[in-house]
Amino acid sequence: MHSNQPSKRPRRLTPYLITVGLGLSVAAHAAEPELSDDKKSEIPAPTIDTDGDGLVDAWDRRGDGQADAWDTDGDGQPDLLDDNGDGKPD
Repeated sequence: MHSNQPSKRPRRLTPYLITVGLGLSVAAHAAEPELSDDKKSEIPAPTIDTDGDGLVDAWDRRGDGQADAWDTDGDGQPDLLDDNGDGKPD
């Protein structure tokens, strides 16, 4: 009969340990900042006025001072891209 006492103790602690583990995992998940889909795909504002109309309409993605992405329809998103570096839309 004395040998049954140690086996009952872990059985009594198991629900408590499971509850504590779940509580900690939920708390850790709740502490993580959530990014909305809008922030993930947000495109920065254009920085270069390529056509001289006073409105910025191009991006300098490479940081070399030359436009390499252009917004041709005014929606604030690049429509034409220069991925090969020749300074012209691909």
